[in-house]
Amino acid sequence: MVADLQRRLVELRFVEGIEKVEHVPFDTGDQFWVRFNQPLDFAKLETIVRSHNCYIVKFASLPSKLPRGLAEMLWDGVTHVITKRVSGWISFSAKLGSEPDGIAKIATDLHGPYEIFMATEEEGVQIVYEYLGVPYTPPEPPRQAPPVKSPVAVATGPTPAPPKPATPAPRPPAPTPQA
Repeated sequence: MVADLQRRLVELRFVEGIEKVEHVPFDTGDQFWVRFNQPLDFAKLETIVRSHNCYIVKFASLPSKLPRGLAEMLWDGVTHVITKRVSGWISFSAKLGSEPDGIAKIATDLHGPYEIFMATEEEGVQIVYEYLGVPYTPPEPPRQAPPVKSPVAVATGPTPAPPKPATPAPRPPAPTPQA
C-alpha cells in the first residue's frame, strides 16, 4: 500500500521530466501514478530495480500487437511489471496477457507517446524517486492512540467481610396443658 500520497504529489509535481502526478484510488488499493513527458531510460531503471532485488517482466506483448481499437478494449496499456520474483511460467503467461503480481507497472499512454509509472506498493514509490534523483523520505509510521486506562477500584482499607446469615431466634417453650 502506498502511504503519504498528498505529500508525494506535491514533492514530484514540478520535477523536470514529469507531466503529471496522480493519486488513483482502486478497490484493490490506492495507486501512485507518474506520467512522464519524455521516454523512460530503461537501462537506468533496470539497474535501480535490480538494486532492490526485483525484476522487470515484459507484459502483454501479444495483446499490444492487436489493432488499436481492439487493443484498447482488451488491454490497459501495461507493458512492463516490476515484481519481486520471476519464473519461466510467470514470464510466459505475462507475454500472453496474464498480469503478474508486482510492486509497480509501466504503461504506455494510449493517448500519447510516453509512459506512466504506476506504483502499487511503497517500494515502487521508492524506485521512481531513485529514478528521478529525488531524495526519498519513508512515510511516518501510523500514530498509536494512547492506551485507554481502565477504571481502578479505590481501596480505602480492608474490605469488610460479607454479613453472616442471621441465626433464628429460639422459640419460647410451649405451654404445658393443665389438668
